[in-house]
Amino acid sequence: MTTLAAIDVGSNAMRLAIGEVLDNGRVNVVETVRDPVRLGQDAFSQGRLSPPIIERAVEGFRTFHGLIKSYQVEQTAAIATSAMREAGNSGDLLSRIRGETGIHVEVIGGAEEARLMHLAVSRKLDIDKGEAMLVDIGGGSVELVLTSEGRLIDSRSYRLGTVRMLQVLSDGGLGPERFEQLVREVAREVREWVTDVLGHNLIGLFVGTGGNVETIGDLAGRRPGKKATSFAQAGDIEQMRAVLEELDYEGRRYKLRLRDDRADVIYPATVVVQALMNVVWAPTLVIPRVGLREGLLADMAMRRAPVAAYA
Repeated sequence: MTTLAAIDVGSNAMRLAIGEVLDNGRVNVVETVRDPVRLGQDAFSQGRLSPPIIERAVEGFRTFHGLIKSYQVEQTAAIATSAMREAGNSGDLLSRIRGETGIHVEVIGGAEEARLMHLAVSRKLDIDKGEAMLVDIGGGSVELVLTSEGRLIDSRSYRLGTVRMLQVLSDGGLGPERFEQLVREVAREVREWVTDVLGHNLIGLFVGTGGNVETIGDLAGRRPGKKATSFAQAGDIEQMRAVLEELDYEGRRYKLRLRDDRADVIYPATVVVQALMNVVWAPTLVIPRVGLREGLLADMAMRRAPVAAYA
């Protein structure tokens, strides 16, 4: 049995998934690890990664490498997104990781993010009928994919990620007003884009991916099982937003039991999701609980078998 490893170096956290390729080409994920190294905090505010954050990221990769060895992984792929694209000294971190663990990290663009997201979602959900919008709320960017009859027909990337928007909100002056303005501007652009591509702005299926969206599902939606797809209704998300607005950071940590690195970014994530749902008149947010690392696993598995999915 072939064992694969996929690493997603995001702006808010680094994630590892290890999976076994079964005889039928399906991928059974046997281990997932998340390391909350917030690369975007430096990249978006300073344009560079500080020495302490580089050390933390390298240490995280040492941990990943140890797990990869213990599972006797045959093939490893690692990708990095928005923060690493924008950090002027990202090459220093990439060199350290390669030198100390042997893992090559590829910095990818928004189009490749969209392809991997589409691949992961299509292996978990039936999107072969009608039109769907796939939305990944990351720390540095928001990736949007339009599909028709299961085919990826267009994608867009917006610099509206939660870590980036948290810095806007933290501005003591016009921060909140500027954030709301940015969301409105993106919503208007998305409405025009969807209408241009589809001829209308009505979507049959609205799918969200990423840790922020999964937290929205935990707080406002239904999650019948550990690996099950979640659903959150627009009205429930509206109520959750009202609760978030009433709570400060400490309140979100203790009353909602959110992790430190989720309690601060969940509010901008909720606002963005709600705005995008309104654009396409989506009554329900569908959360398949897969992301880039699952798409990367599927991509590797497809090269070994004609069909790849998830167990």
